[in-house]
Amino acid sequence: MSRIFLKLISIVFLISCSDNEEVQNTEIITDSYFFQKKVFNMNLYNCTTPIENIDSTYKKTSDSLNFYKFSELTEQDDQIDGCTQTYTQINELTPLKADLLLGFSYMELSNCNSKVNEELLLEDLAPYLEYLKENDVQVWTGISNLENNSFLWVNIWQSEEYREEFLLEWINSNKSSMYAKALKSSAFCEKPSIYLFL
Repeated sequence: MSRIFLKLISIVFLISCSDNEEVQNTEIITDSYFFQKKVFNMNLYNCTTPIENIDSTYKKTSDSLNFYKFSELTEQDDQIDGCTQTYTQINELTPLKADLLLGFSYMELSNCNSKVNEELLLEDLAPYLEYLKENDVQVWTGISNLENNSFLWVNIWQSEEYREEFLLEWINSNKSSMYAKALKSSAFCEKPSIYLFL
């Protein structure tokens, strides 16, 4: 008797589920890393004389003239006498390479000017970022928000040697000119400052 009752309930349940005429839509998120990307507060100091007593949470160059820290919590740190401070928020563009933020950092920092709004800039960067992801290029990339059409572009490479090898390959590839034209139409970047932070 209980067996018949269970079968009857199962049939009613199945019929009620199959009569559902609602159309279900699936939304495709084109930016598969949207929820993983982070925003970091960056404090960067360029000093005229070596500073030895800097907070240990900062990475520094071997000559103790340059220091930086990325933090999701810490906002702008205090000024240091004899140093120029750059503070900005950096939007992570390559979250799969966040491990490159640990340990030594071979950083490339460019001051850029955008010819378009931020949304169009990110659209123009998308093919380049997709190339980095598809080819597993060992670089972490982030940019600051636009302020008066200016922004900072930060690349943190696996090492100096890796960067040089990649750039040599990149210059000789047929894709580089295609990406360069797309980026040139939306932004112009000055020659980067390069640092090795320990």
